[in-house]
Amino acid sequence: MTNEPDFRDLVGDEGGSEELDRLRRVHDLLVAAGPPPELSPAVANPPEVQDSKVRAFRARRPVTVLALAAAAAVAAFMIGYAVADKRTSFETARHLSMHGVGQLADARAQINIGTHDIGGNYPLSMTVRGLPRLPRGGWYELLLSKHGRPTLSCGSFAVDSRSETVRLSVPYDLGDFPKLFDGWVVTRHLPNQTAAPVVMTT
Repeated sequence: MTNEPDFRDLVGDEGGSEELDRLRRVHDLLVAAGPPPELSPAVANPPEVQDSKVRAFRARRPVTVLALAAAAAVAAFMIGYAVADKRTSFETARHLSMHGVGQLADARAQINIGTHDIGGNYPLSMTVRGLPRLPRGGWYELLLSKHGRPTLSCGSFAVDSRSETVRLSVPYDLGDFPKLFDGWVVTRHLPNQTAAPVVMTT
């Protein structure tokens, strides 16, 4: 004979399987934890109470604990989501536009540049439209440029649709614009090819 409450008696059969599984895990943790290690005599040996309302309250208490635990888990998830979203987002300090060249003249892109962090990194959010998906092993690269020629790499990316938004980070001092560079370009890298032609520019 065990004094452990039966899970089905506590929660019944209502609710989806995912919710019941979550409550089951919380229930198992509570049962494994057991009662407090030291109880006062009054609590350890309570007088018999015949009031049915009190007995009903004591039977429902674990359900209340499970509900509170589930609510705490949801709150922790929402807080974590908000913190993660705050870390991955930034306010745009300035933005610039790019256009395609040659056969990709219809391609367009916009780069949103955030303010640098404590380490000096500038976050970038780049939305590209009109660049074709490259064969397996191919990629595009965003670079700073001087007089139209690529200089410093700002990161690589691939596209899987007609519109793609990618996040990049630049460690260079963009405050030197246009002293050390005067523009941006995108180059195309294909497997087994050393040449990386410019396909977009500012």
